[in-house]
Amino acid sequence: MGAEVRLSGSLIARAGARRATVPVSEGTTVVDVVERLAEEYGPQVKPAILEGERLRSDTVAFRELPTPAERLAPNSRVRSGDTLRFEVAD
Repeated sequence: MGAEVRLSGSLIARAGARRATVPVSEGTTVVDVVERLAEEYGPQVKPAILEGERLRSDTVAFRELPTPAERLAPNSRVRSGDTLRFEVAD
């Protein structure tokens, strides 16, 4: 099982994807999830969401499921069954 990833707003255009499911294992981080998205959807995904090993200054990540929603850092662990949402901050 993996984690579901949802992109919203301008990230859809930047990354070229809206939703995906990525495999996760023990120790998988938010950065690892983005790298797996880039492997599946192309190299444009990584710079759309990350600056190096950090989230872009205009991008936030949330764990939506299980609830309640929780804001994530780049090194936050991702578990199988999680639903992550990346969006551009207001």
